[in-house]
Amino acid sequence: MVELDFEVYKNVIGGQLKGGTENYHGINPFTEEKLWPAPIATEEDLEEAVKAASLAFQTWQHTSVEERRRRVNDFSDALGAQKDIWVPIISKETATLDLPEYTTQDDEEVKVTTKYYPLGVVGAICPWNFPVFLAAGRIASAVSTGNTIIIKPSPFTPYTILKLVELAQHFFPAGVIQALGGNDDLGPWMTTHPGITKITFTGSSATGKKVMAAPAPTLKRVTLELHAGQTCIAAKRIYVQASIYDEFMKKFTEECKKLIPGKLDLSPIQNKLQYEKVKSLFADCQNQGYEFALGGPDFKQEIPGYFIPAAIVDNPPEQSHVVQDEPFGPIAPVLKWEDEEEVIQCANGTDQGLGATLWCRNTEQAERIALRLEAGSVWVNRGVVPLPTALFGGIKQSGLGGEWGQLGLLNYCSARTFHFAKNF
Repeated sequence: MVELDFEVYKNVIGGQLKGGTENYHGINPFTEEKLWPAPIATEEDLEEAVKAASLAFQTWQHTSVEERRRRVNDFSDALGAQKDIWVPIISKETATLDLPEYTTQDDEEVKVTTKYYPLGVVGAICPWNFPVFLAAGRIASAVSTGNTIIIKPSPFTPYTILKLVELAQHFFPAGVIQALGGNDDLGPWMTTHPGITKITFTGSSATGKKVMAAPAPTLKRVTLELHAGQTCIAAKRIYVQASIYDEFMKKFTEECKKLIPGKLDLSPIQNKLQYEKVKSLFADCQNQGYEFALGGPDFKQEIPGYFIPAAIVDNPPEQSHVVQDEPFGPIAPVLKWEDEEEVIQCANGTDQGLGATLWCRNTEQAERIALRLEAGSVWVNRGVVPLPTALFGGIKQSGLGGEWGQLGLLNYCSARTFHFAKNF
């Protein structure tokens, strides 16, 4: 098993670990204490990483699919010995997928075939929620299709990604997988760098719009998965049919009372900025006079850290901030509905469209409603369980393109069509 030092964190450039002249510190949201120093990449570091990635791409793109899969699987096995089981599953599932090849015409005159080829150097800008989970999926997708990749972790959560990429150096040629920690300057440098051919970004819709605009002069390919917080596909507003509303609220409230701040079932908000945003929603609910079925804005901070007790807002107005905004904290608005058409319109009445869940005993009605929900992923009568074999991405202002599955792999490729004349 590869041994890593989890007390020292450095950038990974050209297969080598490199510190920085300046460092920053993540914050432990449980205690608000500073964590280990992590290097801030300079523009020169990015240039060095792009050169290494471009050089590695010249060879890596011609490496056989079998060899790429072997390396991804070896990396996944090493990661599985130290990390959560879901990450190696993503890596291995992605490595087993084949890129399609289409023959659209094959007659006595011509054979027309479309094949997929790697784009080049991928820049992956990762968020502070699920850093390893999301980075591992992008690494597997990029390198299994023949690309090289430079990953920028969030300044809030740099450590796991820096170690993930350090581990990868034992299984891939230098320059194939690199990582640069940094501040707010690094993202714009990556999105405008002419040597990077694709940007994949997870983050807020507001930042996503800037990320989409920045690569325009160099016509980079862009994949955007847009949200604004801790669990992007968690239920943010709950619509309950009127006939079971009271019973649901009683049981839901009873279950949420069991969530204890500081325990595993109710962790802190990841950072202070997000913590203050969630608190502002509580204040707005109080100012508007909305009724809390559980919790409320007057909670006491009994332990250190960015903890907020679970709260339920009882049937607030449809246009309220707590319904329309993405809270990304333990505050859930529950709304009552009676008309099917009306609740579909309410569910779709937002500019966000990442995920939706639907629970219904009538399977015919469930399918009818599900097919009309405007979300990139819809789960029917099951919890939110993204699968590495299925495309995951948002619609409307929740994203562009997607990750995972065979369709996700195609976002890391360019299509080329070949016309072979037969009677030349």
